[in-house]
Amino acid sequence: MNTITNFLASSIVAGWIVTMAVFAIQNVKPVSLKFLQFQSINLPAGILLSFCLGGGFFLGSLIPVFLRKSKRPPRGRFSPRDTEFDEFDF
Repeated sequence: MNTITNFLASSIVAGWIVTMAVFAIQNVKPVSLKFLQFQSINLPAGILLSFCLGGGFFLGSLIPVFLRKSKRPPRGRFSPRDTEFDEFDF
């Protein structure tokens, strides 16, 4: 089962890379990206797309790291030492 999953993920990434390569070859006219008042330098559309795709792959690989569940058991709302009262607590 793990082999099929790895093959499927590799196929999807390879498909994106091939599609991006074909798109980059067909679009060599320089474009600039505008966002609010900022404007990027003139780059070919394929190069700009490759940077965006690479950044997306990088951020997508970081998401599972931050969403991973902790190996420690979840702590209750009150720890055992918080439920014990001293004579100075009143």
